[in-house]
Amino acid sequence: MKRGEGLSGPGSGDNPEWFKSPPPLPRVPVTRRAPVAPATAPPPASTAPPAATGPLALPDEPPTEQLPLPESESIAEPGEPGGPVAAAAPAGQPRAYWFGLAVLVVGLVAIMSSLATHVTSIVQTVLLATPLLLLGVGLERVGRGVGRASLRTLGAVVIVVAVASPVALSLSRPGSQVSTTVDEQVPAGASNGALHVTLGGGQLHVGPGAPGLVRGELLSPGTPSTEVSTSGKTAVAALAGPRQHGLLARNRGSDWDVRLGSGLPWTLKVDAGPLTADFDLRQLNVQGVDLSSGISRVALRLNQPAARVPVSLQVSTGLLDVYLPRSASCEIRVTAPVGALVQSNFGSQGLVSQGGAWRTPGESATATFVIEVRVGAGRVRIHRV
Repeated sequence: MKRGEGLSGPGSGDNPEWFKSPPPLPRVPVTRRAPVAPATAPPPASTAPPAATGPLALPDEPPTEQLPLPESESIAEPGEPGGPVAAAAPAGQPRAYWFGLAVLVVGLVAIMSSLATHVTSIVQTVLLATPLLLLGVGLERVGRGVGRASLRTLGAVVIVVAVASPVALSLSRPGSQVSTTVDEQVPAGASNGALHVTLGGGQLHVGPGAPGLVRGELLSPGTPSTEVSTSGKTAVAALAGPRQHGLLARNRGSDWDVRLGSGLPWTLKVDAGPLTADFDLRQLNVQGVDLSSGISRVALRLNQPAARVPVSLQVSTGLLDVYLPRSASCEIRVTAPVGALVQSNFGSQGLVSQGGAWRTPGESATATFVIEVRVGAGRVRIHRV
């Protein structure tokens, strides 16, 4: 074979550029298959941030696996199967309980005995029995709550005593009363008169009509004390009620009618308990009135003042009525605890409120009644007659 014949390679002389640019290789079709992820292996974590195509979705938290508690740590109430055993009560606890109960009984008996010797009426007995009844109910309820029959029994006994005491007192017969007459003349050199009354409770009437210094009919559970003395130019008539023996004596209240001489200017000082009083001083020259009492009903009738006359009325609870001449000048102040219920009629009687007091229009600076009222609760009225 000659050079260049039947050759298509580099030795062929017909195509000298064959060696410089070889012919392209034939293309073989290749079929691509999508990769299959392993069934058990998780997909690899991508380091690139996901595209922001919507709200940021956080991966779900893995569920918390709850581990069962050991049997020794299971929670159970005392006394239940598997629960802790309740500790036994100390040996001294019952002894301390009974000792405290005995002290409580002694204290209650002492308190009731002390109060029974001071109250002197059925009303006071009821006021004492009310808190005692509440105490008994409280002891009975506490005893039931803690499962103590002894406390419940003590509460029941206190309840019976609180209920039976006022009933027994109302059915008992009161003690006898003593009638005393007092008639005293004006001491020599006296130009003023003073009446001092100390009364446990009852009724008191004071008015004019004595021919001398003082005259009175005193009806009391015992013999009262009467004394007349002189302090400078002032004749002092001191009337003191008998010592009352409390609930156990079943006392009656006193009933006194006292008359004063109209020839002297007078000052009155009354210290009493529960009182029903009528002071008719319209025919007397009154220079001052000082009243202190408990639950009371008081009527005070005054004349035309000749000077500034101080009037002090202190009542725990009750009704106060002050009668004044229509032409009399006055100012009145009422003091009561915060929230106390006190009724008055000052505005309807022509008084005006000024400077914390009720005053009559055109009040006199030299001749007027200066009335101070201190009351826990009740009614205060002015009557201009």
